[in-house]
Amino acid sequence: MILPVYYWQLGIMLQSLHLQYFRSHEDLKIDFFDGCTLIVGPNASGKTSIIEAIHLLATGQSFRAGKVEEMVGFSAEWTRITGNLSALSGDITDEDAGEEPEQTELSVLLTRGMLQGKKTHHKHFSVNGINRQLHKMLGQLQTAVFRPEDMRIIEGSPSRRRRFLDEVIGSFDAEYLRSAKTYEQSLKRYNKLLETVRDNRQPTTILEYWERSMVKHGEYLQRQREQFLLATKQVSFAVRLQVEYKPSIITQERMDHYQERAVAAGHSLIGPHKDDFSVSCDVQDLWRGQLSQFHNVALYGSRGQQRLAVLWLKACQLNYIENQTGQKPLLLLDDIFSELDEENQQVVVKLINNHQAIVTSADQLVASFLPKNTAKLQLE
Repeated sequence: MILPVYYWQLGIMLQSLHLQYFRSHEDLKIDFFDGCTLIVGPNASGKTSIIEAIHLLATGQSFRAGKVEEMVGFSAEWTRITGNLSALSGDITDEDAGEEPEQTELSVLLTRGMLQGKKTHHKHFSVNGINRQLHKMLGQLQTAVFRPEDMRIIEGSPSRRRRFLDEVIGSFDAEYLRSAKTYEQSLKRYNKLLETVRDNRQPTTILEYWERSMVKHGEYLQRQREQFLLATKQVSFAVRLQVEYKPSIITQERMDHYQERAVAAGHSLIGPHKDDFSVSCDVQDLWRGQLSQFHNVALYGSRGQQRLAVLWLKACQLNYIENQTGQKPLLLLDDIFSELDEENQQVVVKLINNHQAIVTSADQLVASFLPKNTAKLQLE
């Protein structure tokens, strides 16, 4: 049986989006195509805000804003993002082919901390009109975002690569998000207490509780990161690449071993906040892929090789989310084609062909190399 493209392989599609007072959009409604939708507009027309809003619906997190208030329109005290999904329940069968898809409405309400004169939370989530905690909303919609900033995952700082790992795993794993938050809070508290111990204002026993917390949650983060990076070996791609995980392993034994030096330094010396990874390839001939010539592409690769390595990581992200959740991610491409040469553009187009995709660009010519059935939306 050949399934209608409308349902995609795993039966999830973003049908529409409604933005109210979200950044520069006071009241914007968009209907999306089941394949690729191209959003074209000049700079500052709000293209990236649309991508940000969709990602926010899926994860509860913004990839741009440091504070919630930054996303609320200047003249408003709240902003609401509403997305409608279509999905078939369970496995798609011959009998399902003629059925109307199930509908799900996701909504995120953001405030400045006050609503109608009363204090309130900054974030409110709902599914089909029923208030939900974030972890109850995760998994309804899977997304993978690709932005120009991502082209620096390979050559950028370790913190950029750690953010990439957190984005991949945290997009569907609520426990990972909780562990990451708790670990960060414990680390900050631990570092402050290290200073008091160094100044002889507290005994070293004051560190024990926070060390246990860091070990418990840090070990979970590193297990999940390792699992994802190991899974990259199974991804089919145009060229051969490989990744090496470089964890700053955290155990209670290592915390005890480094405690004296940590006290002297005034901050923790080990843990997932110091993790890194590297990607290697055949830097003499990327398309040949000879293992004896594999070297760290960040150090020895060309600009084009580094960008192709980023595309490989994104393909790994898509594959991993699908395998872990049973759902094809919605591919969100925010003005990246201007960063790519023709060869790499075609690699991205192949990814688009297998997913529902939303592409933004300031260049009308981008439509010429996207799939022929791409829908187009013009922003002013």
